[in-house]
Amino acid sequence: MSSSSPQRSMGGNSNSGGGGEDQRPRFFDKMVKKMCWENAEIVPGRHPERWRKDAAGNIVCKRFCNCHGCLCYEYDHILPFSKGGESTVDNCQILQTRVNRFKSNKQELNKTQLKGYSCEINFTGMLFYSPRICPLIFLCLLLPTLFAMEFQSMNDL
Repeated sequence: MSSSSPQRSMGGNSNSGGGGEDQRPRFFDKMVKKMCWENAEIVPGRHPERWRKDAAGNIVCKRFCNCHGCLCYEYDHILPFSKGGESTVDNCQILQTRVNRFKSNKQELNKTQLKGYSCEINFTGMLFYSPRICPLIFLCLLLPTLFAMEFQSMNDL
């Protein structure tokens, strides 16, 4: 079966016995990422297409994949690729970028250990607060809310 994922040679670690190269896909394909997102915990009271909790319980936003802010996340191999993990849905989880960098290729980390490397984000009503959130991301998320509130108040006149 062919995969649309990029391939990476790891040399010498082949399970097939021939050629000496590992031809497993290194990255998650589009369908695996979609199912991985769907498997992540939904944030109560938030739009499920946009907001999820990662494996450590951190809130992440679907718009911010592969960036470095507090709402950003990456797709992570639960069993690290370097230790034989496959790029499949069963081995995929979303992790806040900062947490994923800490996890690296570690295997036996529990939720509490992962949470220790998280950004703190608290939702209050329609807004959220984080002492370390990127100002640009904050504005991207805040402005639509403010415009919606202003538009609603104009309709009430």
